[in-house]
Amino acid sequence: MKKMLWMTALSAGAVVVATNAYAGSNVDPETDRKQLVEFLMAKAPKVPFEDYRLGAYIYSADKRSQYEAVNEFPPYLDHIDAGEALWEKDKAIYEKCFGSDVSKIRPKYPYFDDDRGEVITLELAINECRKNAGLKPFKWAKGDIAKLSAYLAYNARGQKINVSINSEGAKKAYNAGRDLFTKPRGQLNLSCAKCHAYNPGRRARANTLSPALGHTTHFPVYRAKWSDLGTLHRRYNGCMKNMRWDPKTVGGPQSVAFRNLEFFEAYLSNGLEIDGPDYRE
Repeated sequence: MKKMLWMTALSAGAVVVATNAYAGSNVDPETDRKQLVEFLMAKAPKVPFEDYRLGAYIYSADKRSQYEAVNEFPPYLDHIDAGEALWEKDKAIYEKCFGSDVSKIRPKYPYFDDDRGEVITLELAINECRKNAGLKPFKWAKGDIAKLSAYLAYNARGQKINVSINSEGAKKAYNAGRDLFTKPRGQLNLSCAKCHAYNPGRRARANTLSPALGHTTHFPVYRAKWSDLGTLHRRYNGCMKNMRWDPKTVGGPQSVAFRNLEFFEAYLSNGLEIDGPDYRE
């Protein structure tokens, strides 16, 4: 196999060439994951692996201090309480779908369902549970879906992401997510990898770019920019729009493409602790 693009010392120009050449290739997920982890950690050798759940805050002591101060009285606490109320309201229905131990639900997702031939995310499972019980599905990306997910994530804090790839179908889903991550798109001809694999820690306007490692640990997330709680797919949606690329071209939140991207990123973050919901600027 060709030398992985994660491990190549890349200049700004070489990044575009390598990404174009490598996007869409069929790779071994575990080899790929290990090389990306090594690549990212080599860029910030003093940052321990477990800290990557903190995103861009690992690159600035001042920003991390501000983040820790916010989390003394986090703005998402009311959302957790609202999520608990939603669970209790339809508890009997949810327990039939997920079981009664709320601490064991979030760590199961995302996973690849071989019978269905697709990735199942927590939010997809919640709405399918509601629909099958005759309840109205929640709207995607924010609102009640984010609140209930936040409640389940909060109860799973400290448990580690452990996504499995044990079939050809799962491997194809990983590679499809990887393709979406690495392929330049949109008016600006950018990719997720350009920011979050090659340039984490650098500035993009007023923001510090976060590393791909750890992207899925802290969602749903309360963003100061939103003054609200949102799911991972809400963030995907906004990030793609920033690239001047219409996410509707691949379906948007909870589409097959977005779920494959979540599957790819979650697998990359295996071994990191779940710490959602969390705060970001």
